[in-house]
Amino acid sequence: MEFSVLGPLEVHVGETRVDLGSGKLRFLLAALLCRANTTVSTLRLTEALWWGNPPRTAAKNLQVNVHYLRKALVSPGDGPRVLSRPGGYLLSTAPEEVDLARFEALAAEGTAAVRRGEPEQADRLFQRALALWRGRPFDGMERSPLVQQESVRLAERRLAVAEMAIDVRLGLGQYFEALADLDALVEVHPYRERLRAQQMIALYRTGRQVEALMVFDAVRRLLAEELGLQPGAVLQRLQQAVIEGRGEVGLPGLAGRPRAIQLRGSTSQLPPGLADFVGRREASARLREILHPEEDGPAQRPADWTLAVVSGPGGAGKSTLLNSVARTAGDHFSGGLLYHDLRAPDGTPRDPADALAGLLRATGLPSEDVPAPVADRIRLYRERLHGRRILVLLDNALDEAQIRPLLPTTGSCATLVTSCSRLSGLTGAQLVEIGGFSPEEGIELLGRIAGRRRVAAEPESAARILRACGFLPLAVRIAGTRLATRPHWSLARLAGLLDGPLCLDELSVGDLDLRTCLARSHYGTHPDDLRFTALLGGLPAFGFTLEQAAALLDLGPRQADDLLDRLCDRRLVVRDQPGYGAPARYRVPPVVGRFASEQDPDRAAGGPEASLSGRVRDHSIL
Repeated sequence: MEFSVLGPLEVHVGETRVDLGSGKLRFLLAALLCRANTTVSTLRLTEALWWGNPPRTAAKNLQVNVHYLRKALVSPGDGPRVLSRPGGYLLSTAPEEVDLARFEALAAEGTAAVRRGEPEQADRLFQRALALWRGRPFDGMERSPLVQQESVRLAERRLAVAEMAIDVRLGLGQYFEALADLDALVEVHPYRERLRAQQMIALYRTGRQVEALMVFDAVRRLLAEELGLQPGAVLQRLQQAVIEGRGEVGLPGLAGRPRAIQLRGSTSQLPPGLADFVGRREASARLREILHPEEDGPAQRPADWTLAVVSGPGGAGKSTLLNSVARTAGDHFSGGLLYHDLRAPDGTPRDPADALAGLLRATGLPSEDVPAPVADRIRLYRERLHGRRILVLLDNALDEAQIRPLLPTTGSCATLVTSCSRLSGLTGAQLVEIGGFSPEEGIELLGRIAGRRRVAAEPESAARILRACGFLPLAVRIAGTRLATRPHWSLARLAGLLDGPLCLDELSVGDLDLRTCLARSHYGTHPDDLRFTALLGGLPAFGFTLEQAAALLDLGPRQADDLLDRLCDRRLVVRDQPGYGAPARYRVPPVVGRFASEQDPDRAAGGPEASLSGRVRDHSIL
């Protein structure tokens, strides 16, 4: 026989559920189960059945209900369960027959495992104990004072065990599993400060410092508005530790130190996506094919090492594409994802050693455990990713040297990199190139931001705007935003401004600035390459040939070809190949040509062409 009280009251004899009805038998059994194997007085049972207002015949009615309960609890080969005792009755049960007894036994074993320093065993025991719960204990029977009192006690006991289980998971570094449990518990117990503290710790240790502080702010407001109180000392100390960015942030009694990487569901590391993401269907499909070529199920992954590079000019939307693909590919990587921006806010490239430290912290490793030697960081990083199915996203890479130390060496992981360079030196990398929008994609984005009817009313001016923007998604977005914030402007007015010498000044709104984007994208570019680009930008906008470039720069065909190859690799010049074997045509996007001209301090003085062509002939920079 099995008695279940950790939820609605149920009794099973073998596979058969005992029908207790909805009346006195259920309340009588519940009262006896509250004190299983202990005599419950007739007075307490009377209160439990009639809720403090018993009839004159209560004693006789109690005897009748005991009789029927005995008949209901008969099982083959089993003696009577409800026994008469002086002054009351007793329900005889074995520990394994009651889910509450099994829960308490597992919780006690889990607590003992914590004391022995065995957090993994404790985690398994606590999770088995909590899995026995089906809802509120004795759900639906709260009218009985005795049952209600026991229900409240059991709910508090469950919460205490859940908090111990979360402590263990935090100690094991299982932060995302802990957060999943905490979200549900905090919703039910918003005033429970220990749960809030655990939530802050889990968020902080997954690199979500701001969200951890938001938890403190939320509970502070709740306590102040509802109770006129301030958070306790533990929460206040945690807040200060998070603000200061201390490496060791925790609570007393955590079982073990963080060590295991648990990244499931960690798309929160990604920057915010775009609600009006447009186009890139072919590139998106190609990346999804690279990441999971066999769509037989969400866990399918290729056995070999996977590395893809998304390459394109500054402002082409490489990071946005990476973000979009990563969000849709999450189900294929059960271990989650790691994201790191390899470009600092000022546009300079991050040192690989610093990037490794950031990635290690994102796996849950405390700051003080990050080794100082770069070789040790590489080894530890690869050890922590080994055997796990994780997607690594490395955004805004400068060159191959910045990427190589950050690559996992396990076939279960995949890596996506964005860069203006093609990173051809990364052996085995699959290249996905993106450039400017098609005219249709450009019109779609411009219309979404500025208004479709407005754009459709001036199609020629819209086309001029797109051409002036070089069809770069960032430039088109800025142009659309400027129109959206100036509803009195015509598209012709903006097109005229973009055709002028101050084009880059016009392509700036808020913190979106094309000039800044181009400067970051071309960080480290040799000044002479920018000067050549500025010169080539004076050739026809619809394109020029190798011969025309050679004539302008006074170069031989071989030297001009090598120069154009390098400028194309650095995204300063675009090569249009009409077909296999056909001669290529080249063009400098207008915004890139203007940017390159701004970088040439001698341009306004005139005459740099001669000195440049002479240096080319002398092979000084080729």
